[in-house]
Amino acid sequence: MIGNERRNPLMRISSAVIIIVMTVSLFAGTVFADGSILLSLGTATETVNPGDIININVSCDEFDSITEFGPVLITYDPEQFQFVSVTPSDVLSGYAFDIESDEPGEVRVSADFVEVIDEESGNEVAPFDASVQTVLFQLALRARQDSSGDTSISIQSMGTFLRYDNVSLVTYNSEPLTVNIAHGVSTDATLSALSIEGITMTPSFDPQIFEYSATVSRDITSISVNALPSNLQATVSIDGADELSSGENIVSIHVLAQDGIRWRDYRIYVNRQENYIPEGSGFVDKFGVTYTFLSFPSNLNIPDGFIQTTRTINGYSVPVFAKEGVVSVLVYVYNGTDEPNLYFYNPVTNLATVYVPETTVVTVGRVLVPAQVPSNVSIPRGFSEGTLNTETMHLEGYVNSDNNFIAYMRDDSGNSSFYYYDPETSVFYEFKSVDRTAENVYRSLFYLFITVSTLQSVFIVIMTYAIRKIVNNRTNPRPKRV
Repeated sequence: MIGNERRNPLMRISSAVIIIVMTVSLFAGTVFADGSILLSLGTATETVNPGDIININVSCDEFDSITEFGPVLITYDPEQFQFVSVTPSDVLSGYAFDIESDEPGEVRVSADFVEVIDEESGNEVAPFDASVQTVLFQLALRARQDSSGDTSISIQSMGTFLRYDNVSLVTYNSEPLTVNIAHGVSTDATLSALSIEGITMTPSFDPQIFEYSATVSRDITSISVNALPSNLQATVSIDGADELSSGENIVSIHVLAQDGIRWRDYRIYVNRQENYIPEGSGFVDKFGVTYTFLSFPSNLNIPDGFIQTTRTINGYSVPVFAKEGVVSVLVYVYNGTDEPNLYFYNPVTNLATVYVPETTVVTVGRVLVPAQVPSNVSIPRGFSEGTLNTETMHLEGYVNSDNNFIAYMRDDSGNSSFYYYDPETSVFYEFKSVDRTAENVYRSLFYLFITVSTLQSVFIVIMTYAIRKIVNNRTNPRPKRV
């Protein structure tokens, strides 16, 4: 009995240890087993002043080739903070994000993997995969001017995290993030946003990067800089954005914190090009030929009615010659093989056609160039090979006995047909040959009818004469001779 009593405590302790170990193992296996995701909130600073922006990273402990997630619901006190923005993580560039912030104090973020094709290999790019902590997106909130004290930001719900093999992952979230809004004067002299309207800066904006570069074309002499301070009580001054000179210009953005002591300078090195052609500008036509824009030389033969202007082609603002009512514009480009030349470029059909003054025709709403007559197209009846010669034009085509001229031509939309030249107006019109087969048949039938009718009339006259003669002989017989 005594031995059993001594063993019972040991057995109870052993059993308790086993239960604890099993419980911990079960819990650990549930949280960190394959097929689970742990979401957490993090920030570089947990203390802000009224008017400051706080950037909060929403991260997961790993990203196992997830093809869609969310909506992840983040909640905050709308009396303490106001929503600023959500910035997707750079590593999730192949994902389409959906952001909802209509309800005060709530932000919902979801994302779907978009099919991406690698340009070099032509293969589909796989969804992002990482076995380490990965930032999904960054939430920016601004502390209100009348806010103070401790406040919480929480992951309220996480939606669905779907893996590439259509397995829904179990999701867990960390404790809420506590932020202290202190009473005091802000010392933040950084920007929360910096951009140039219509111009791309390099690198992408980051509050802790203070130097950027940008390139503008020669026709731009001033730029519009948008600079938003992280704290609204900070003051921002911009210098050097107007009266840009050719070459390098320095645009300075000076940020003075609310305390009036701390400051930061951001710089944008703006290169204004020497010519009117943006660097790297060009286009690829419908046949896959690459054209590069060049500056217009001084000795160009431009068709009447075309005036120089600028148009946006393939995302570049480039100089062109354009005419009202004509879709195609004249551009001066180089295709890498032939000599640089003027081309008519149709931005709708993506067709580029070299401009030859002697054979290119600009007519009503169209640009025409000579084309080879296909084997299945017949030359209109009555026309034979001929030439049109005017003061400005030398064109091979076909003429008839009335000296009417037609030519087989292709328009700037890619359609081909015969065109008739009107010598009175010097304008080309699409030629429609008249099919006179039916007319000739009716004419032949008419002549046949007239012939048959005439023969019938003659036959009737002859018959009438013969009958009358017979009747007359019977009525008035001749006397017999004795």
